[in-house]
Amino acid sequence: MSPTAQGVENIIGYTFSDPYLVQEAISAAGSIVSAGPRIFANGNKPLAILGDTVLQLALAEDWYNRAEPRANYDRIRQRIGSNNNLYSVGLTNNLDAFVILAAGGVTVSPSTMAATVEAIIGAVYLDSNSMNTVKFVMSKLGLTIASLD
Repeated sequence: MSPTAQGVENIIGYTFSDPYLVQEAISAAGSIVSAGPRIFANGNKPLAILGDTVLQLALAEDWYNRAEPRANYDRIRQRIGSNNNLYSVGLTNNLDAFVILAAGGVTVSPSTMAATVEAIIGAVYLDSNSMNTVKFVMSKLGLTIASLD
């Protein structure tokens, strides 16, 4: 496993069974990265789409269990799942240091960082097949309803 993948695993507190998933998750859209037998021509874009959905599901489940009004769910989803918050969470956790940029990229843009955080969540979901594990990683990153209280 690459030191980059291990760095991400240390931050999120989860060790991947499939190390190629973490490589895909940190490969920015537009980058072409090969990891073992896989080539990620679209970078982390597919994982980011999955991760966004998994993030929304985890938040909805926690909101449901808290038995709060619908308006609270909208506020939770907008504050925690917004690209601005995901960008901030990525920077706070130093994930920007691990992003593999597309050719010519110099810095990690807010949208790239947000997509990378989503992609990491998607990768954890695929690797673990466990919402509890996803919620643990979200908690490590500061992406929980409790963070709003």
